[in-house]
Amino acid sequence: MEWKTLDDSVVVLTGATSGIGRAAAERFGDLGAEVVLVGRSRDRGVETLAEVRDRGGDGIFVRADLARLDAVRALADEVTERYDEVDVLALNAALSLPDREVVETPGGPVERVFLVNHLAPYLLTHELLGRLESAAPSRVVVTSSRVHRRGELRLDDPTLAEEYDALGAYARSKLANVLFSTELAARLPSDVTALAYHPGFVPGSGLYRETGGAFGLAVRLASRLGVGRSVAESGEDLVYAAGAPELAVESGAYLVGRDPTPPDSRVGNDALRRRLWDESARLVDVEPDWPA
Repeated sequence: MEWKTLDDSVVVLTGATSGIGRAAAERFGDLGAEVVLVGRSRDRGVETLAEVRDRGGDGIFVRADLARLDAVRALADEVTERYDEVDVLALNAALSLPDREVVETPGGPVERVFLVNHLAPYLLTHELLGRLESAAPSRVVVTSSRVHRRGELRLDDPTLAEEYDALGAYARSKLANVLFSTELAARLPSDVTALAYHPGFVPGSGLYRETGGAFGLAVRLASRLGVGRSVAESGEDLVYAAGAPELAVESGAYLVGRDPTPPDSRVGNDALRRRLWDESARLVDVEPDWPA
């Protein structure tokens, strides 16, 4: 299967107005893509869209709080009203919180990091699948993390009421990302590729700005010392995951930077993936048997 170039492609990019997402958005602009920039800050969205246009791309900014499932559906509605096809869905937005926050969903209460980092991407993919299939060959890229290896799903404790740890909650959501992208790849037609991507340790991304404790302190110190990767490097790799022709035959892969790498062994557990898929469908109130 051949992959097309990104020029004139429609790219939906969440978490697009800061950190890795903004770096990727600017690079998509260099390549002439039409970018749907999704973020919470209107000011940053307007600035990022102007930069994309200055670089030769185009697009729109859609303000959306991915902690609200109605906002996710409204985002999908706006995309489908404007575009007949979506070539790339880049699910890059992520959240890490120092303290437990609980949000109501149609299927019951859940912890907010899991909602933003996993359930929102799951629902957005469901809502935009028709546009992805129309654009095929097309691609879904989920920004995950190597920290997924230490995550525990704890689907019987969706609010993490028994114990909350900021890094543990984030790791749980990143494990869900890899399980989701792998299961999605198994369900999709062969001309729609699904990948998970680990950008590396990027202390300048702003992801951990609200994280306290020893971990948050370590990240801030690493940022000051220049440890880790830059947002520009990781943004380039996200664009690579979205557009590299050689990855069109790698559906289901987990990338570390640009290299397909075996994920945690639990990702190969079919029953665990299906359990997460079905529970996610219940929580966001969609039928679990998708794609049809």
